[in-house]
Formats: sequence, C-alpha cells, structure tokens
Amino acid sequence: MGHATKTCPATVCLANTDATHYGMGVLVLGGWIAQHPLFFGYSASQAYLPSKRLAIAVPTTNVPTAQAGHSAHTITQRIAAALAPKHPIPDFG
Repeated sequence: MGHATKTCPATVCLANTDATHYGMGVLVLGGWIAQHPLFFGYSASQAYLPSKRLAIAVPTTNVPTAQAGHSAHTITQRIAAALAPKHPIPDFG
C-alpha cells in the first residue's frame, strides 16, 4: 500500500489506503474509479461510479490567471455531488 520514501516525498508519493489507492493508471477514491492527468497547463478528471453506472469527464486548460490547483478535479467533484450526493468523490492529495 505504498508510502513516501527518501527519494519520493509525501507530496508526490501519496500514502495508499484501502479506500484510496492507485494502480494501473487509475485511482480508487471511495467507490469511484478515476484518473486525473495534470501537466503542461492542461488538467482533466475522469471518474466512474460503477454502483450507479455514472461517468463524468472534465478537461480544463490552465491559463496564467487561473486559480491554482487541479481545476478539473474540483469541477468533477461538484458535478458528482449534484448527480450522486450520497457518493462524493474524495480528495486524492
């Protein structure tokens, strides 16, 4: 279940738990299966909730005036809260 090491700080190598963990390019966040690419001014968030057969995909482009953080994940969390209020998407970092 992974953890930070001498060469990989906690801000990069997040601790894995039974409820939130990473494998095969996706995160398991509660009941959601998700992927969150974030690089070169681009961010995206794809999340699937198998129990509800609900999929959400949000891409964003970060401009110099954009708020810091992973905007696509924040938007995806808000959409999930509206569509599946009993199954929020937890933060992953």
